[in-house]
Amino acid sequence: MQDIELGHTGLRAGQVGFGCSALLGRSGRTESLRALAAAWDHGIRFFDTARSYGYGESEALLGEFLQGRRDQAIVATKFGILAEAQSGWKQVARSAARRLIAVVPSARSLVRRGVATQLSSGRFTIPVLHQSIDESLRKLRTDRVDMLFLHDAPSSVLDQDDLLGAMGRLVEAGKVRVAGLSAEPEVVKLAAERRTQPLRAMEFPCNVFDRSAAGFAKRSASQYALVANHPYGGVTRVQRCRDILLALAQQQALGAVLREKLGTLKDAVFADVVLNVILRDSGIHVVVPAMMRVEHILANVRAVEQSRFDSQEIAQIRHALTASE
Repeated sequence: MQDIELGHTGLRAGQVGFGCSALLGRSGRTESLRALAAAWDHGIRFFDTARSYGYGESEALLGEFLQGRRDQAIVATKFGILAEAQSGWKQVARSAARRLIAVVPSARSLVRRGVATQLSSGRFTIPVLHQSIDESLRKLRTDRVDMLFLHDAPSSVLDQDDLLGAMGRLVEAGKVRVAGLSAEPEVVKLAAERRTQPLRAMEFPCNVFDRSAAGFAKRSASQYALVANHPYGGVTRVQRCRDILLALAQQQALGAVLREKLGTLKDAVFADVVLNVILRDSGIHVVVPAMMRVEHILANVRAVEQSRFDSQEIAQIRHALTASE
């Protein structure tokens, strides 16, 4: 995959990254390692994780996988949400939940609510920052992370000068290459308008349901590394995303050629539309879907490397999506 400059950070990566939220979460160890290997084999080098992912163990598995590969990878992690320590019975329950999802996919939302009760969010303090980065470095088996994001941060964090200063000192110490903010689009926009230091990377949701970050991204691409997450709207909204695009494919205004390309929106076409609506000419540098099946990884990479849609067609689809809102 061809690398691009990530804003003004000095970092480079391909436009498809690997979202690690499912590692040791909804997916077990074997499936998680298989997905990481497939992503690497298909040229993905940007890995987006967090202290809270995989009940606090996603980073450790990623660090294990990246042994001997670390210098070729861009590793982004986050702090501010902590996972509870996993006792023996909780680990058994976690395995049972994975088996339940495999048999009854509709149970995902129920399991997700259970996971949420095991997380402590809004932990934006200097002691948590220092504890989190040290734990992240230990689990990732590295001496630095390429990006460290405030995780799901509210706008009030932008007024915590002491915390932001501590993040800046981590950059100066070499433990973090780029400090960043992972938040809702309106918080990210506010940080960019204020030019909040030391933040030089922004991560936010962007998908067919919410493209509110589009204007901000185009204006800010030269200054910040811009990372879009939840490109399909989250696991439980994939079908709704597909339904919206299927309805779009029937619109006569799109023209016969484009409607024929969209067809019945097979998986590869679906990925092509979703990822390129987000990435093409938008200013967004990297999109990080959480993809655990090899065929989905391949479809996402090919969507960016070998898109069947030209820029004018992607612009048409964007316009049609806006008109349908």
